[in-house]
Amino acid sequence: MTDENLPNIIAVDDDFAVRMAMEFMFKKWPEYNLILAEDPNDALAKLEEREYMMMFSDINMPVMSGLDLLKIVKEKKPELPVIMLTSETDIQNSITAFRYGAMDYLLKPPTVATVRGAIDKAVEYLEEEAKKAAGGIDMDDFKDMVENFSPEKMGLTESGSKSTEFSKLVNVLQEKLIHPGKIGRIHNLFLLSKSGIVIANLSAKNVEQTDVDILGGMFTAVKDFMEDAVSASTTSSLNDIQFGNFHVKFASGAYSELAVVYTGIMNQESEDSITDTLMAFEIENSAILENWDGDLSKLEGSIKYLETLFGDIDKDKD
Repeated sequence: MTDENLPNIIAVDDDFAVRMAMEFMFKKWPEYNLILAEDPNDALAKLEEREYMMMFSDINMPVMSGLDLLKIVKEKKPELPVIMLTSETDIQNSITAFRYGAMDYLLKPPTVATVRGAIDKAVEYLEEEAKKAAGGIDMDDFKDMVENFSPEKMGLTESGSKSTEFSKLVNVLQEKLIHPGKIGRIHNLFLLSKSGIVIANLSAKNVEQTDVDILGGMFTAVKDFMEDAVSASTTSSLNDIQFGNFHVKFASGAYSELAVVYTGIMNQESEDSITDTLMAFEIENSAILENWDGDLSKLEGSIKYLETLFGDIDKDKD
């Protein structure tokens, strides 16, 4: 269900894991409606249904490539910012994409930071174009706006605020106001299948394997409970539940879950690292995960994702 008053962003990719990763990521940004398309023809049909602020599109898709889609879209909607998704081996395609009018390209798997950066870049571009079309802002109007500025009057306290700059300011203040000594310390990381099988785990202290298996099932049960109990209006895309001094934070993907046991406060950068880790794991292993039979040997390299995540979150801690 979409809010018709919010800007629409369309994302086109034939890979189910990528689409689910984008959907999960956009839960962080309720100020936008994300519309998903599974192929270029689906995208073209949805582009006719409503107005869009920008588009993300994969390059390598069957039947019609993302480059062919880009060419059609830019002919119909020349001002629409388009960001292409590509692999490192697609440099020539990226050059062609720029020639066809793409604003930028992101390497796959996309991360929270790169996607957010692309959105902000598109917003900045559209604002500049609007200023050019309007011939600039009138100084008297500008003075009135400054004199009367308040979050309440500008509607920034309401759900669905469209102010990117205000959102940036809030995020910066939240980061700076959290004392470093209170930032979360990781105790355990668990990569789980949807059924609770522990694919990989990493602990800051020794944990017996039997305990790991029990915890995997426990996390799945707790997650199911939380999804029923937690309001859909939460401002975080990650579920979080507290047990005494410990928190368990869950990230849910298309095929798997990531559970992080920690104490203290999890800052936004750490939350983004959790999301990015799960997306990278799923996208790079989607062929195995889609029909996975529980054979852990097929995913034996999964621990590297948790090791990287542990380093990202626990860096600079005493």
